[in-house]
Amino acid sequence: MDTTVEAIVLRRRDSGESDRRLTIFSRELGKIDVVAKGAKKPTSRLRGVSEPLNVGLFTYASGKKQRFVTSAQPRGSFHGLRLDFDRLNLGLSWGEVLGQILPFEDPFEEAYDLCLQTLGYIETGANPMAALAWGEVKLLELSGFLPSFNRCALTESKILESQAYFSPSAGGYVVNEKAAQVTDRYLVRAEVLFGLAALVNCDRPPDNLKFCYECLIALQPFWEYVCEAPLPARQHLLSSLRPES
Repeated sequence: MDTTVEAIVLRRRDSGESDRRLTIFSRELGKIDVVAKGAKKPTSRLRGVSEPLNVGLFTYASGKKQRFVTSAQPRGSFHGLRLDFDRLNLGLSWGEVLGQILPFEDPFEEAYDLCLQTLGYIETGANPMAALAWGEVKLLELSGFLPSFNRCALTESKILESQAYFSPSAGGYVVNEKAAQVTDRYLVRAEVLFGLAALVNCDRPPDNLKFCYECLIALQPFWEYVCEAPLPARQHLLSSLRPES
């Protein structure tokens, strides 16, 4: 029996000489893996729609061990991302984080809507880095991993330091006197943590977010801790956006 869903491609891996393995994310079915046979061929109708961050109407059949795409119709491609190297890297980083944090075959409508909204803001927004930071904070909140940005995760004390310790295992900001208890602590400018905390209450990305790059840097170890996996696309993004000293 065939199944048809609208989904976005989060990840693409080449398989054999002509196939592609895709991780797609739909509102109804959540994240699933499918095989697009022949999608690497220049003449394949699946070639374009199987690229990361493309949205399509995918029809697939379930075999004994795998799902095979039988047809796909493009629904959107966030074309503006393809015209701007930095915006494309921001979008690919967003797709990588989603691909790692979302559970398989678990519908998550709010995350699907957030996925498309964030890509739209990255594509057209005045501050695409702020759009990614906003989307990541909202995703952490939706998935139940939101760290404590401006209060100590261990004592609930407010930030008083200008350079504050942040710890993934502790769950966020940690006051100086408790910092020795956590081995994965690292220093973050307090203004960065206040900025991240403010994003929690924003309905959309702000046009002006101070220290955008530092916000993304501060979240990298936390994402790797939560995802329990390296995030090469996000790390590449941070390297490509690193300001010149």
